[in-house]
Amino acid sequence: MEKVKNVFYGCSSGIAVISAVGYIVIICICIFDVFLDKLFGTPIPGTYELIERCMATAVFSSYAYTQVKKGHINMMVVIERLPRALRLILLGLVGLLSAATAGYAGYAAWTQTGTSMRMGYMTSILSIPLWPFYLLQTITLYLFAIVLLLDMLYIFVAIKSDKINEIVIEDYGMVIPEPKVKAGSE
Repeated sequence: MEKVKNVFYGCSSGIAVISAVGYIVIICICIFDVFLDKLFGTPIPGTYELIERCMATAVFSSYAYTQVKKGHINMMVVIERLPRALRLILLGLVGLLSAATAGYAGYAAWTQTGTSMRMGYMTSILSIPLWPFYLLQTITLYLFAIVLLLDMLYIFVAIKSDKINEIVIEDYGMVIPEPKVKAGSE
């Protein structure tokens, strides 16, 4: 299972490069657009369309990597105070629900890809086909769902395995309170 996890975590890191490049392109487009507008009075045609496509690409490409780094917002302050089994069951169920949501969103993006290809949808100014962007969203959402499922499996295994439990605690940055020692039991 560790090998499978490493493969998908590696894919997530690779796709995160697309996200970083997308943000760099957005910055460059904005700088050049303002520069050309102020200097020559002619902004880059279709700037809004370019930035919109780059933004969608950058955002969707970052989801799986953010999950790998456990950077998504969570409620650990509440969950970490619960008993181990309950804490892990709740965390696993949230992972399962999140994976189902990401999978369904991936399916919706896949449907949108097909529709966009059949209908020939393009941006209005630059006539950029939209289907490649929807396809990338599909791939990144399915990768996100797979990473969530792998994390969920680890969480459920941690219910019975102390070693995996320590990994989950470290991954999610939980602060597990020490058990209280009753007076006179020392």
